[in-house]
Amino acid sequence: MQTSENPDPNDDISFPALAPMAELGCWTMVALAPLLRWVNGPAVSTDQFVVQVTLVTIAFVGGVGLRIYNWKRRQQ
Repeated sequence: MQTSENPDPNDDISFPALAPMAELGCWTMVALAPLLRWVNGPAVSTDQFVVQVTLVTIAFVGGVGLRIYNWKRRQQ
């Protein structure tokens, strides 16, 4: 039985284990962005437009970056 005083170092979650799930989250956001825009309607202010574009851009760049990371990690 594990206690908080004796944590098992093998139970730690590492970034390489989370990277595929994070990539899936990024691509899901990119895929759902048009649906969300259709449901919510167009931006009614410049601030809303900037936030929408920024979130989709961050998700896209994150998805591409994580795809490259996961691909290179698999090549090793």
